[in-house]
Amino acid sequence: MADICVVCGNATLTEQIVSLAVVHGGHQDDIEDLQTLCTSCGNVSYVGEQVSRHELAVAGKIRAMEGLLSADELRRIRLRYAFRQTDLEAMLSIGPKTWTRWERGKVPQSKAADTLIRVLAEDPEVARRLMEQAGIDNAAAANVFARIDEDTRRLAVASLRAEIGAGIPEADVGRMAARAIDAIRAARLEAGAKAA
Repeated sequence: MADICVVCGNATLTEQIVSLAVVHGGHQDDIEDLQTLCTSCGNVSYVGEQVSRHELAVAGKIRAMEGLLSADELRRIRLRYAFRQTDLEAMLSIGPKTWTRWERGKVPQSKAADTLIRVLAEDPEVARRLMEQAGIDNAAAANVFARIDEDTRRLAVASLRAEIGAGIPEADVGRMAARAIDAIRAARLEAGAKAA
């Protein structure tokens, strides 16, 4: 902490924790805010780590008030698909370092971005399509999607096997499952194209 007030020049600085109102989108809630106060002139400032702590607290409160995903949730979603931060910036058409700021917790994402992130988190096909549309070359993410495809195939085979019994050879059941999965993907794309 600096020893001298930049406003009055006196060495009368002290740290204080105060309740600070955060107002956003018509909502208000309080955070505990660590500040530096000059007891001579009343100037309030943020010094060193106080700046980062303040930014994190305000952004966290806004996320809570808006019901947005937390910085940790954003990081988990990104890592689930092995995406790089730059991948998500391209996929969401947001500026450089924007995802980094969101993931570090210093800046909250918009409600619209949050909604799209939730959709891609819940639906790997959406995540894959956004990645492909953005022209992203990410081998680690491609491997994640390959594992998801294999898990989907395995579940489809097991479901078909349960429905049709043991009389059909495993290879035939696998082919039927693959065709069903392909048909579902094609139907989703066609339905999306018709809706556009």
